[in-house]
Amino acid sequence: MNVAEKSRKPRIGFLFIGSRRFKPLGEGTASGTYVDRVGRETDAITRELSGALEIVNPGDVYDAADMDRAIRIFSEKKVDCILALFHSWAEDNIWVRFLRDADISIPLIYYYPSKESIPFEDCEDENDLIEFLASGGLVGMLVGSGSIVKMGRNAKVLVGTPKQRRDDIIRHATLCKIRSLLRTSRFGVMPAYNEIMWNTYFDPYQLFNFGPEITFIPYDELAAVSDAIPQDAVLAWKNELKAKYPMDGVIAEEKFDASVRYSMGLQKVMESYDLDAMTLNDVDMRLFEKIGLRPGFYPDAINKNLSILCPEADLGIALAMYYLKLLTGKQINTVEPFYIDDSRNLFCGGHAGPNDYNYPESDKYVKISFDARFAKTKYKYAGAPLAWLRIPPGEKTMVHMSQGDGEIKVVAGRVECIDGPHRINGYSHSEFRPIGCDMQEFFTKILSIGTTQHFVVVPGDYIDDLRDLSELCGFSFYGL
Repeated sequence: MNVAEKSRKPRIGFLFIGSRRFKPLGEGTASGTYVDRVGRETDAITRELSGALEIVNPGDVYDAADMDRAIRIFSEKKVDCILALFHSWAEDNIWVRFLRDADISIPLIYYYPSKESIPFEDCEDENDLIEFLASGGLVGMLVGSGSIVKMGRNAKVLVGTPKQRRDDIIRHATLCKIRSLLRTSRFGVMPAYNEIMWNTYFDPYQLFNFGPEITFIPYDELAAVSDAIPQDAVLAWKNELKAKYPMDGVIAEEKFDASVRYSMGLQKVMESYDLDAMTLNDVDMRLFEKIGLRPGFYPDAINKNLSILCPEADLGIALAMYYLKLLTGKQINTVEPFYIDDSRNLFCGGHAGPNDYNYPESDKYVKISFDARFAKTKYKYAGAPLAWLRIPPGEKTMVHMSQGDGEIKVVAGRVECIDGPHRINGYSHSEFRPIGCDMQEFFTKILSIGTTQHFVVVPGDYIDDLRDLSELCGFSFYGL
């Protein structure tokens, strides 16, 4: 998928319902007709949201024909969600028509725009009476809320003035956009599963149910694509890396070239298949037998396309990374918690293989080092270098996704990433401390939920976003 589609504004449909009975009223009054007055409410909401959202407004809805037209337009324009409200008392049968006929896969925001003030004291004057009728949206909202439940629909409910709820509507519409993008995304797996970690793997049909298509890619293709990269291009990127990051020891140029070449090959494969995410099964020794190493660098072009690369054929962690990339645009790193150091009240976690380091905050935390785990093996480029990252310090959201017990689990908590020296040779890593609970409680919860070994960390606090996104997608959310 191209980056323009990923970066577009969320597309929201306006379903604003008025009353047929009141529509003819108010001609000649000081504040205009009923239609004029509810139209001003539509305009006020449009002004609040138009800068951040792409609005699809079929016009205020008064009857069955209006509703049928609105449903058709929402479908044609492929809206990410629908913002529904009642301007006043309104006919429930028109609303039920929407609940019955509209695409139930489109998320619904059910919003009551409360008034900052009411411009009348009594209804003795006709102008004030019409204003009273145009201000009675709470009645319609209350009636309509029962129909949502009876028709088996779900909705995000918001109450408040347009200014008060502006950010909430934009935030939820953004999550709905991410949900929509999943349905047109493509994930690649290279190339298969491995018996040493069955619990880590995802049933592809579970992904098909809500989102991305999956392509399986052989190692032979990575080898062929990488071997075709011109040596000048390999040397150019190698020299950029050497100029930017310090070397941790002496590294053979042949091995450096190979690691750069096959890392570039990963990007080329992603481009050729138009992949938004790829998970490299680097736990499979066939990779090392075929190309002689584990690629050690993370091409920044992957980030520029808002795509991701992750290890060990784990589609769950690929999904978590992709969600977070679309949501935040930030650097996302894969970690396996290795051990708890009780004396320092922290745990250490990290992962081998390519792990993103391209964002400015990581610049001083990267060294070019050798792959210590495979340095003494028989493989052709044993010990080939990698970008050895100490994940930058600060508050992170730590996230896990996996499949189990008929559900897709999302597990998330906040951790503090600790500053310090590089400690675990051959693994991008850091040390962490839970926020909001102690170490024993943190891992007791994780072990009790039942996860896999893989988590990702992203700078900032995105717990609420992940909780709401999980609800939109039908996932089970577990907060730590």
